[in-house]
Amino acid sequence: MKILALHILPPFAIGRLGSAPEPMDNYTIKENPEHPLDFRTIKGAETLIVDEASGEISESRIPRTLSFKQGGRIRPVAPFLEVFVQTDADPSKPLTPLTLDLLAQNGLGEEDVSWHVSVANRKVVRRTTDVNDLVEADTGWFSGHDPRRLEGHCKNFIAKDRFIDFGQVRYIKPNEAFPQIRLRFTPAQGLIYGPDVGEQADSNDPKLYRVPVERQIYDKSKGSWCYFNADNWGESLPRKGKPPTPIYNETMPPSLFAIEPPAPPWLNNDVAISRGYLDDACDGFVEVRLALKRGKCPQACARICAGPPVVVPDSLFVRNLADDLEQVIEGPQVPDNEPYEVTRAKAEDILRRAYETVRYLNIAVMNGNSVEGRPALSFDTMPAGEATATDRMERPVMVPETVDTLAILALHEQVFAALRSGAIPWFLRLLRLPEEAADFTDEGRRKMPALMCGADSNYLALTRRQIDTIRAASDDLPFPPDLKWGEAGGSPADRAPKLTPRNRSALVSYAAAGNPVSSRPINAIANCCPGLEVDFRAVWRRILEGLVLREYDNLVIDVDPRQDHPGKLKLKGHRLLRINGVKVMARAKGPDPSDRFGSVVLATKDNPDAVQPLEWSNVLAPILHQYAGGLVTCDFTAKESWDDQPWWDDKNPSLYVTFKFRVRPFFDGETAVISRKLAEVGELTQGLCSPWQNDYRECSCYYWAAARPDYVNVEPSPNGMSQGDNWLQRHHTGQYIPDDYVDSRMILYDDLFREWEKWLRIVIRGRDVPDTPEDTH
Repeated sequence: MKILALHILPPFAIGRLGSAPEPMDNYTIKENPEHPLDFRTIKGAETLIVDEASGEISESRIPRTLSFKQGGRIRPVAPFLEVFVQTDADPSKPLTPLTLDLLAQNGLGEEDVSWHVSVANRKVVRRTTDVNDLVEADTGWFSGHDPRRLEGHCKNFIAKDRFIDFGQVRYIKPNEAFPQIRLRFTPAQGLIYGPDVGEQADSNDPKLYRVPVERQIYDKSKGSWCYFNADNWGESLPRKGKPPTPIYNETMPPSLFAIEPPAPPWLNNDVAISRGYLDDACDGFVEVRLALKRGKCPQACARICAGPPVVVPDSLFVRNLADDLEQVIEGPQVPDNEPYEVTRAKAEDILRRAYETVRYLNIAVMNGNSVEGRPALSFDTMPAGEATATDRMERPVMVPETVDTLAILALHEQVFAALRSGAIPWFLRLLRLPEEAADFTDEGRRKMPALMCGADSNYLALTRRQIDTIRAASDDLPFPPDLKWGEAGGSPADRAPKLTPRNRSALVSYAAAGNPVSSRPINAIANCCPGLEVDFRAVWRRILEGLVLREYDNLVIDVDPRQDHPGKLKLKGHRLLRINGVKVMARAKGPDPSDRFGSVVLATKDNPDAVQPLEWSNVLAPILHQYAGGLVTCDFTAKESWDDQPWWDDKNPSLYVTFKFRVRPFFDGETAVISRKLAEVGELTQGLCSPWQNDYRECSCYYWAAARPDYVNVEPSPNGMSQGDNWLQRHHTGQYIPDDYVDSRMILYDDLFREWEKWLRIVIRGRDVPDTPEDTH
C-alpha cells in the first residue's frame, strides 16, 4: 500500500500533571444501564507498559485495581499519539495504522520516521506583553528512541542553562508485538518556579510558600513579571506619575496569578502585585514526517496540552470540550436523518452529566443563601458576581428555603424520567439560550444550567447543539427498550466510528491504545470562565482573517497591515458588534423594582451601555458552519470602544462602520487539528492561572463542579436536608465549612503552592478515597 498522507491520532491529547514515578493506568468509565443516574463505574483498560531502558512496549495488561495516587503523589496521565496513514486517494476510505510492516512495504524503516515537538507557556507574556517572557521548548526533529526532555527556556531567566521542565516526549520503539508507530507525551510534575530572590527572603511569614532555590529562575532585573501590577479594569496602574493606559492584552477574569497577600485582589482594592510565579503547564504541537525515497515527504501534526489532574474520575461535566468541538464539526443543529435512538441517547447523556455536576454543588451556597451567619455577598457565587457587575443588591436565584442539593438532584431525576417516558417538551422552556446569558430577571436566572458561570462570565448555557439535541429527543415517542448504554459519551451508534480523513468527529473522539479517558476532550473543562485544561475562547480570537480580537469582549487589539482596505487598519480599539446581522453582544437586563413582571436595562456608571459580550463558541457556531472560508459582513463601533456610544442602535449607520472579512477554517486542512492560524503554540493555555494551582482558590465559586468539586461526602441529615464537606476544607468531618480566604480551616493558596498533591483529594462515588499508597478502586 502506497502512503499518501499521515495523520496523528488523537488530534488533541491532554497530559495530566503529577509527580508519581508511574504514569496512570488506562481506564474508562461506564454507566449502569439498570441505574442510569448511579455513579459511573471506573474500569481498568488495556495499559501499555514501556520499558525504560529500550523505549519499547514490553507488555500490555488490564489492571485489576486502579490507584490514582502513589505514596501521596498524583500519577501523571501520559498519553500516546499514534500515526495513521491514508493509502487511498478517496477520503471516504478508512485510515490505516502506520506499522513496521507498512513501512517495509514502502522501502522504509523506523529510522525514516522523525518527530518534532514544540510547547510553550505564554501565561506571563500574555500579561506583561514582553516577548522576552515567552517560555518555550523545542526538541527539533529527532528519530531516536531516547526520552527528549522539554526544556522551557526564556530570555528573562537568570541564565541560558536555566529552564522550566515541561516533561518529556519519547518515540516509542516499535517491535513485533507492538509494531505501530507512536509517541508518548509525559507531562511535568506540577512544580512552581519563581524569581531569583538571592539571599533576601520573599517574606518573613513562615506560612508563605517560598520557591526552592533550584527553581528560582526568573531574573527580576530583566523582566517585569515579579511585582507586575494590574487592576481589574484592564488598565495598567499609574507608575512614576504616569496616568493609567489601556492594557489590550489583559486576561479575563483579570489577575489570575499568585499575588502578594492579601488575596484575592478584590479583597485588596483590586490591587494585584505578582509574586512572579510560573508553572510547568503548557500546550503546543507534535509533528511527524516520513522520509520517502521518492516524492514529497508526508507530514502531520496534533496538539497536546498539560493540565491539572482529574480529581473526580467517575463523573463528567455538563458541558465539556468535546461538546464544543462537536458543535464546530457538525454544526449547531441535529440533522433530520440522525437515527432517533442516537439522538435520544445523547440527550440522556447531557441530562445525566447535568445530574452528576449538580451532585458536587452545594446548591444552597451557590444560590446566595447565608451560611453560618455570614452574608451571602461574602461568597464568590453567581448571584454575588451579578450584584457586583450591575451595582444592585444581591438576590438569591431561587427561594432560599426551597433549595438544597438533594432536592435539586430529585428534580433532575424527574426530568430524566420524563425524557425516558417521552413527555419532556416542557423542559425546553427551562433551558437557557445562549443569547439569554445576560438576562438577570428571576425567570432568566432560574433557567438551566443554573448557578454556574460560562465563558462570557455570565450564566452558563449549553451549546446550541446540545440544546437542539434535547429538542430533537423531546418528541412524544416511547424510549427504545433495546437501547444499551456503553462507554462514557455516547450510544452504540457512536462507538467505533469509521476513521476516515473527513470524519472529524471520529478523529477527535479516537481513543488511542493505553490512553485513559481523562486524556480526551470529553474530560476537559474549556468553555467556562476561563477554563481549566484550556481556554477555548482563545481559538476564536483570529477567526476573522486579518483581525485579532480580545476573546472576552470583542475588542479589536490588532490588525494585519496587509488588509485590502485602508479603513480596516484603523479598527484597533474598536469593538465588533455584529456578524451578518447577528449580535455578538447583549444588554444586561434585570427586574424592574416598580414592576415585578417587568425588566429594565442594568446600566452602571462603569458600564453605561450595559454591555454584555456573548460567548464566542455559541455565537459563531452558525456563522462558522455556514461561512467557513467565505466572506461575512461585520459591523464595528464607529469610535474607539471606551467612548460612550449607544452601540445597540443598529438603525443609525453613523454609529458603526462595516467591512467584510473572511472566516478562517477552524481546522488545518483535511484534519481535526485546531488550526495553528487560530491559536499558536502556548495560546490555548495563556489565559489560565499562573501558577495553575492558584485556580483552586481564585474561583471559590466552584463553577466547574465535576472537575473541581465543592460538595463531597454528601448524605441526608436528620432533618432531611443534605450534609457533607467542602472539598477544600482541611479536615473532612461531615460539617460543611463555607469558603473564606483567611479561614484556617480551609486549604489556602500557599498550602496548594507547597503541597498541592497532598490537598487535592481524589473523589470516587461522591466520597473521598483514602490518601494512602494503597488507594485502589
